[in-house]
Amino acid sequence: MNQAIDELFTSLLAQATADALVRARSYDQEREARRTAEILSRAREDVLGVVAHDLRNPLNLVSMTTQLLLEPDLSPERRKSTSAINARAVARMNRLIGDLLDVVRMEAGHLSLDVGPCDVTRVLSETMDAFQQRAAEQGISLVLSPEPPNVIVQADEERVLQLIDNLVGNALKFTPSGGRVSIGGFIDANELRLTVADTGPGIPEEQRARLFDRFWQARGADRRGLGLGLPIAKGIAEAHGGRLWVESTMGSGSTFHFAMPLAR
Repeated sequence: MNQAIDELFTSLLAQATADALVRARSYDQEREARRTAEILSRAREDVLGVVAHDLRNPLNLVSMTTQLLLEPDLSPERRKSTSAINARAVARMNRLIGDLLDVVRMEAGHLSLDVGPCDVTRVLSETMDAFQQRAAEQGISLVLSPEPPNVIVQADEERVLQLIDNLVGNALKFTPSGGRVSIGGFIDANELRLTVADTGPGIPEEQRARLFDRFWQARGADRRGLGLGLPIAKGIAEAHGGRLWVESTMGSGSTFHFAMPLAR
């Protein structure tokens, strides 16, 4: 009799434990679903705010230039310059939309990588080619230093190129005419290190902690971008199992470092 009672008690206890585990698991799943929904909701709100504000200007520009291009008496020179303005506005909208999509993907944890052989020398060479004219127009010296190592790593080459592009674009944005921006690479402690250094004004220590926050800019009235380049660069670095950080001295400039595990 006692044995039967013990067996019944054990069975009931096991059932109660199983029910409690199911409820706990269900609660965890619901909490995770709510957290994901809140993250996506905040991301959507940020995206809608940016779309309403920052996409409006290039969209208006496209509208105006399109109307101007329809004028039959427009001179060939004016038509060419207007077409160029139109093309730049479209390219800017594409960049904005691409950045916004990347931010939403990072928030949801879905920033995908197409990993394969990545030629470090080619990435930095393409970056130099892409920014040389812009640097010259701004009166800034763009140099490759230190020379990158002749190494192939396993990475998403397009994403690494995007990361470096964001860092160089940011450096050129805040480096005054007559300054210098250096792009370089080296190997240290079984890691690939890529650096972008500038001779700009430097970054105050109290602002460095927020540099990688999305939609944040050190200068509140500065509309030279959305404040997405650095957060996206950090997301790309972390997706590669690497890290991104900055060192800066007021009055002497800043250096951004990207490090990722070396895989030949």
